[in-house]
Amino acid sequence: MGTIFVFSLGLLYANFMEWYVHKYFFHGFGKKQNSIFAFHLREHHIECRNQQFLDTRFTKRETLGLLGFLLLYLPLYSVAPAFYIALVLYGAAFVIVHKLQHLYPHMAKKHFWWHWNHHMHNQNKSWNVVFPLMDWIAGTLEERQDES
Repeated sequence: MGTIFVFSLGLLYANFMEWYVHKYFFHGFGKKQNSIFAFHLREHHIECRNQQFLDTRFTKRETLGLLGFLLLYLPLYSVAPAFYIALVLYGAAFVIVHKLQHLYPHMAKKHFWWHWNHHMHNQNKSWNVVFPLMDWIAGTLEERQDES
């Protein structure tokens, strides 16, 4: 298989994993009081609601989880380096884009409206942060909310 094709598969898989982890781990298991994922709803979502999407805190648990995920997939590098590099780049994009979204809410509202909607309108839809491809495929993309 061509390198570009394998790289593209890696990006697609990373987008799916972002959607899956957010939906089923952070919002599924995260609803349980003693879950290690409860921080997402109890800290991040509450802060965003109270501060009009702004959240300046560093999310150590998400970053450690992402690093653990990348370590788990490290053996793939020897078989499909382009796939693994796509996972690493998507992971870096997630950390950077998510942080910038919550530092600059007006930018997020305009250019990353799906994530804005997830926090400010319906936290049971729009699970992707970087790009809403999997939300679109799964039918979980909340319609854009045009506000003044």
